[in-house]
Amino acid sequence: MNNDYYKMLEIPKTATLEEVQKAYRKLARKYHPDMNQNDPKGAKEKFQKIQEAFDVLGNPEKRKIYDQFGVSPDQMGSGGGQGPFQWSFGVGSSPSGSSFRSNNGNNSNHFSFENLDDIIKMFGGGLGGFGNNQAPDESFNMSSSRRPIRGSDMERNLTIPFVISIEGGKIDMKIRRSTGQDETVTVTIPPGINNGKKIRLSGLGNPGQYGGKSGNLLITVYVEEHPFFRRKDQHLYVKIPVTLKEAVFGAKIDIPTPKGKVTLTVPAGSSSGTKLRVRGCGIAAKEEQHGDLFAELSVVLPKKWTSAEKELLQKITSETPEPVRNELHWN
Repeated sequence: MNNDYYKMLEIPKTATLEEVQKAYRKLARKYHPDMNQNDPKGAKEKFQKIQEAFDVLGNPEKRKIYDQFGVSPDQMGSGGGQGPFQWSFGVGSSPSGSSFRSNNGNNSNHFSFENLDDIIKMFGGGLGGFGNNQAPDESFNMSSSRRPIRGSDMERNLTIPFVISIEGGKIDMKIRRSTGQDETVTVTIPPGINNGKKIRLSGLGNPGQYGGKSGNLLITVYVEEHPFFRRKDQHLYVKIPVTLKEAVFGAKIDIPTPKGKVTLTVPAGSSSGTKLRVRGCGIAAKEEQHGDLFAELSVVLPKKWTSAEKELLQKITSETPEPVRNELHWN
């Protein structure tokens, strides 16, 4: 194989689709250039390799072809006789009169098909040009089709930071064409995009033949996790650390949101788990409508106490005991 995609994703060939996706997300986070500022170039190259592997193994149809022939469908090219594959037609070349030969490295494998339609379907209609009354013979030239043929779509995956998924923005991604050449494409990320959503870039897929239109580039977006914020529908959730003093006496604190810093009022006597709602600071659903931000307070106690402080705390709690676990029950 030109590239061992299973080795790149650190998974066995028997891995399920769920295991492939899990391995991809783990490695994409690990080697994302934003997470490797000390070696951005090396991380970027590794990240692109992982992306390339997942583009194939994360797609059942592409994975099937890769497992059978040793290369991804994009590397096969859209015309006959290019790259590591060659095909030929002729009476008697196989029980159906059509055959496919794979010259991959030092290995040569021969595959037979029931009919020509099987080959055309396998390569996305790229062989076109046969009428109902036309049949291939020994001198048939695969590039003789004259009718316009639309280029096939390309599918790629893109992992983006959590912040960009909320605010939107532009990201440059590198794609590899079937010719083996790399091309940089700028992808516009709409604000509030969900994990797993697709973006279609018209005309940026594989080129057509004989005047046919180019296919589309279909990008599946995966969103990285945020160290503090999480998303549910159009709302954002975050845990806010507060001091014992702020929780006891109340306070006004500044917290970060997608709209900038917002001043939050902590009520006196707040406990850990208290949730405060900041309206309109969530995710834009459409136009000017936004979800809300829910801030959950987490009281952080001092790590060191003086003897006098411990004595005072003991006195306070003994004089005003509270039945904090009275409502706790099993059934």
